[in-house]
Amino acid sequence: MSNLLRVRWFNLALRLGIGEPDAEEVWRGLAAAYGESGRFYHNLNHIQHALAIAEQLQEVATDFTAVQLALWFHDVVYDPRRSDNEAQSAAYADAVLLPLGVPDDLLAKVRGLILATQTHEAAADDPDVWVILDADLAILSAPPAQYDAYARAIRQEYSFVPDAAYVVGRTAVLQKFLARSPFYLTAWMRELRDTAVYKNLSRELAELNKRDTENGEKK
Repeated sequence: MSNLLRVRWFNLALRLGIGEPDAEEVWRGLAAAYGESGRFYHNLNHIQHALAIAEQLQEVATDFTAVQLALWFHDVVYDPRRSDNEAQSAAYADAVLLPLGVPDDLLAKVRGLILATQTHEAAADDPDVWVILDADLAILSAPPAQYDAYARAIRQEYSFVPDAAYVVGRTAVLQKFLARSPFYLTAWMRELRDTAVYKNLSRELAELNKRDTENGEKK
């Protein structure tokens, strides 16, 4: 997987005029960041999946290069104890790409797209935001076994949170997602995957409610 991703990164970097030695240095930084211990979901598997979904949506995008760059960098800084991961990831992208000659206007777009992944709320008139958010949240409409593995991985990333507190926090996240209608922002994702999202979220929520009840009975 990492070899294929490395090739994918190099293809994008070379299109941007980034030479091979610099592309290799950026790749090593990305691989090291996404390979940090404690990353059970926010790792290179997530980046690969998001990029693959984005490719299915590229006709929607107005600046697909910006979308791809933003996906590569959007979780490069990730600490579940912090609330500024997206801002830090955007700053990382700036620090890495600006010295390599990536244009200021492209970097500004990339920053905005990365920051949009903090709230997952889209501007009504920006198809590039629609694409990156749908790609980032595509895991929520995965087949049940894949979704369940995702949910377990998220729990592992928050292993420092006691179970009762995690149930409360995760329930709030799921309820916020369930309130979205439609869920996805692009027509292709809505038509093919909205139903699966609601089924997955509802199933996890029911499991959390069951766990909360069991915890209450043990007290």
